Amino acid sequence: MVAGDSQRRDFALPVPDPERSFWTATDMTQDALSQKATGFNCMSGRREPEPALTRYFLPDKPYLDANCDQGVRFELIFPSCWNGRDLDSADHRSHVQYPHLVNTGSCPPDYPVRPPSLYYETIWATSGYSSIDGSFVIANGDTTGYGYHGDFMSGWEEQFL
Repeated sequence: MVAGDSQRRDFALPVPDPERSFWTATDMTQDALSQKATGFNCMSGRREPEPALTRYFLPDKPYLDANCDQGVRFELIFPSCWNGRDLDSADHRSHVQYPHLVNTGSCPPDYPVRPPSLYYETIWATSGYSSIDGSFVIANGDTTGYGYHGDFMSGWEEQFL
């Protein structure tokens, strides 16, 4: 199962994202939900905590240096609605979908099974580099964060589970 898109380099929806209670049908397409399933949470002891999954891009280094004294948390949630038939699909995506509010809400009718939600958080201590010029680059060469993604593969023996 795959979350995110390593090739994405933009966010095709309005910024800032409206509150979820104001989302339209466009905000709840699977493509839109996939884009909203990544987040970059600025961590700071000097300001109010930021809510998860609300910034869909990696802030640039000057912003991180000035505002994120405790680093940045990369956030990624995987689809949590399954079609109930296929354990995988050719694109590793089409057998699962997001609920209508990304990490909560109703599943699409053809995806009635709710497996456990997978929510990955990775904290990067970017503040340790505040005195160094440059920029942060994700391993796939992305400086925007829009291409942040993850893959999940189960290695558990089914009988053990």
